[in-house]
Amino acid sequence: MRRPRLRGRGRLAFTTTWSLVVVPILVVLGSRSHGTSWVVVVVLLAIVSGAMGLAIGHSWVRTYMADPAPRELLTAAPGLTAAALLLAAPGLAPWALHDLAGEPTRVRVIEVEPVSDSQGEDSGLTHYRIADAATERDLGRLRFGPRTRVPAGAVISVSVIPDGWSPPVATERLEDADALVTAFAVVATVHVLTCAVTTAAWPRKIQS
Repeated sequence: MRRPRLRGRGRLAFTTTWSLVVVPILVVLGSRSHGTSWVVVVVLLAIVSGAMGLAIGHSWVRTYMADPAPRELLTAAPGLTAAALLLAAPGLAPWALHDLAGEPTRVRVIEVEPVSDSQGEDSGLTHYRIADAATERDLGRLRFGPRTRVPAGAVISVSVIPDGWSPPVATERLEDADALVTAFAVVATVHVLTCAVTTAAWPRKIQS
């Protein structure tokens, strides 16, 4: 009877480590990166997380064989909420990071690159490269630029994360980001609570 118990504890340790250590690190890295490459990576990791959660839940039921349906769902839940958190990372994590640690900075636009659609027409989107207006230090590209296109040489206000951890965001865009920050906080809170409930409900004794 000892061997199944060790396997059960191993599953609990693995689930907890993945959900509360590895996934938050990946989410923070997601707030730093931008572009389609990271989105693809996050989607793949979310699929892996969901599949892993379901696999662990199914094997746990076969080990303990008590009230299988709700136990399977409970054990799979951290993997599923981790998947939701990963999927939310590219779109929501940067807003939360800038809301917590962003510093307003005056910058000069040094390069303006309008984005064309698949038919070569102006899509209305713009890529900006910026530099600190005071020191002329290159700050790279804006992650989210002003709502209205500005010309090269213009001085605008952006939110900058110290040490360049996440690409800058136009300050005016942060004014409407409260709902996005709240949504990210809700997803993260649900994930943490799910992990806590699963840990608390994990059986301490083998069911006969």
